Amino acid sequence: MCDIPDPTVGPDDVLVRVTFAGVNPLDNMIVCGEVKLIVPYPMPLTMGNEFVGVVERTGTQVTRFSAGERVYGRMPLDSIGAFAQFMSIPQSALKATPEYMNDEEAACVPLTALTAWQAYEFMHVAEGGRLFISGTTGSLGAMAVQSHATWASRCLSVVELPAGGACSTWA
Repeated sequence: MCDIPDPTVGPDDVLVRVTFAGVNPLDNMIVCGEVKLIVPYPMPLTMGNEFVGVVERTGTQVTRFSAGERVYGRMPLDSIGAFAQFMSIPQSALKATPEYMNDEEAACVPLTALTAWQAYEFMHVAEGGRLFISGTTGSLGAMAVQSHATWASRCLSVVELPAGGACSTWA
C-alpha cells in the first residue's frame, strides 16, 4: 500500500469520495492475470471495479450530478481503481444511489447488474419474454430475477433447498 496523488478531474468527470467498494471474483481474476488478453492492466494497479460514494466536485461539463450527492457505479474497463479514497470517473458511468439502499448494499450492485444484462443480450431475451434462471440464491441469480422481472412477463427460478429437493416459482 502507498499514497497516490489525488485524481485529476476532466471536464466530463466527477470526483467521488468512495464510501464502499464491492469486492468480487473479477478483482481476483485481474490480479491473477486471467483477463490480460481482454484488458492488459499495467501493474502496479489500484484495484476495484464497483463502488458507492459521495460527489466531491464535478468537471465543467458535468450536468447530471452535484457535490454532496450519493452515487454508485462500475469503473470503466480501462481505468479501474475503486479501492481508493477518491476517484475521478466519467459522469456517464454513474447513477444516483437509490434511497432505499445503504452504501454497503449499493456497492455490490453495479457489476452484478451489468453481468445479468450482458447475459440477457447474449441470449437475445426479448422484452415481455420468458426466462428460466437456475440457482437464484447467489448474487447474480438474485439480480437476474429482479432485473428481468422489471421488464419481462415471466421468469422461472429454481433453487435447491437445504433439506433436499427443489423449489420453483414464476415471478
